[in-house]
Amino acid sequence: MATVAVIVGAAIVNAIAFTVGNAMYDKYGRSDGSEERIRHDKAIEDLQKASTEWSQKRLDMLDFINDRIRGKNDARNTFDDVDKALDFYNETHPDASIKIPRRPTLGDFYRPSDEQNYYEIVVALVAGCATGYVASKLLPKS
Repeated sequence: MATVAVIVGAAIVNAIAFTVGNAMYDKYGRSDGSEERIRHDKAIEDLQKASTEWSQKRLDMLDFINDRIRGKNDARNTFDDVDKALDFYNETHPDASIKIPRRPTLGDFYRPSDEQNYYEIVVALVAGCATGYVASKLLPKS
């Protein structure tokens, strides 16, 4: 039972530390028109555009595979999932190996600045130490 309490406590401390770190960095680390904010917002816009294009490519690929399977009179399956459709198509047509590009992520468009990483680490360290100190004073000694 103590193990579960330690795991839950650690998860709560971790969540609080990073939430407070990001909140403090937003409050004191930059202004609304900072270059970091502008880079982040531009990256979010690029990610949204790339995700939309990626989703459209997946739908087009699904339609293509379903049409090809129907065209070969092998319409036993009509697929709703692109991954299953690609696996089936590549199994039945080994000469035409089709791959879909990986899903875009925010990391493809944006890297946090060293300053932001520094503030997150400092706040997590300070909040973790403060929580440990408070826990050591409040929890009974065994």
